[in-house]
Amino acid sequence: MHDDPANLAIGDRAPSCYGVSSGRRFYSFEEQYGRPALLLLIGAEAGAATQPVVEGLLDCSEAFAARNADVYLIVNDNPAAVLRPRPACASIRAIDCGDFLARCGVERHQGLLLLLDRNLRIAMRSSPSLEHVRACLGCLQALPQEVSRAVAMPAPAIVLPNLVAPALCRQLIALFESSPTIDGEVARIDAKGQVCSVVDHAKKHRRDMMIEPGTALHQHLKQALLDRCAPEIARAFQARVRHIDRILLSRYDDSGGWFRRHRDNVADNVAFREFALSLNLNTGAYQGGDLMFPEFNDHRHAPPAGGGIIFSASVLHEAAPVTRGSRYVLLTFFHGDAAEARRLAHDAAARPALGSDRGEAGRAALPDAVTPAFA
Repeated sequence: MHDDPANLAIGDRAPSCYGVSSGRRFYSFEEQYGRPALLLLIGAEAGAATQPVVEGLLDCSEAFAARNADVYLIVNDNPAAVLRPRPACASIRAIDCGDFLARCGVERHQGLLLLLDRNLRIAMRSSPSLEHVRACLGCLQALPQEVSRAVAMPAPAIVLPNLVAPALCRQLIALFESSPTIDGEVARIDAKGQVCSVVDHAKKHRRDMMIEPGTALHQHLKQALLDRCAPEIARAFQARVRHIDRILLSRYDDSGGWFRRHRDNVADNVAFREFALSLNLNTGAYQGGDLMFPEFNDHRHAPPAGGGIIFSASVLHEAAPVTRGSRYVLLTFFHGDAAEARRLAHDAAARPALGSDRGEAGRAALPDAVTPAFA
């Protein structure tokens, strides 16, 4: 979460929230996980201005309930007062959450609509209005959903929507199409034990473009992805990541777009990689291309556009063939301080043999996977 509430944006985690309802019942976000929530934050002096929105929420309460979403009115004074027009409504709760409004940057005379996904990450943020209430219903419908079922062997991966805004997804696709790209390579260990890069369409078939380190775009993506992914990795895997590897944009086409089974940290030069991120930049314009984890099950994973899937770099995975259209994806890796020290030590030892200082840019040009085979 950002320290500056003004910077809270779609994809960020909402600040922690707890308080007391109008029925004197304790409420905490800990009981909210697993169900989306629409929060209408009402400053102490904004009650009259937001009353039409409260009425609109009451009218739409069944539509939100049908989407398994809860609706809350978040205040910092008397929670019973905001429901006086229709106090019998049980589908909306008013909560006094103390300084939660201040931590979201809401002043006494202001209001704010926050739509949170089941992981309590911000899916929509807007000023309170009836139009935006209806937009929240559409946004809620677009959130990834999965039918509850018994899972025997789940893959150790987490899917995070809204890592990159739709406008930036389109910008990155346009950048890819207007920039020079290369045939995606894989790394092999040759007969002398040296790592070499080769084009092998039987293994990987895609076009790649690197976001140059040091550019404003690279810095923006690096910070945004670390801010949004590092806390999730810490919660799910008890690992602290602070560093990001090269950032690639890639395109898989129906003329031959795939990446066969591989692991991302097999050889010494990429052993520092701890977690992989595969972030879809588009959906609906292609078929196939799903991510699979054959060690665990046959499920196909397809995050929504702007969303990504995070998994250990040592887990076997593959990108299934694209059978129609083009799939655009952003690819990178995360690692912690100890892994960064190993990377620096390996680079220092390898530098004389390479004849140049590879540094950040050279590391960013490394292929995605090292296969323990001989070229």
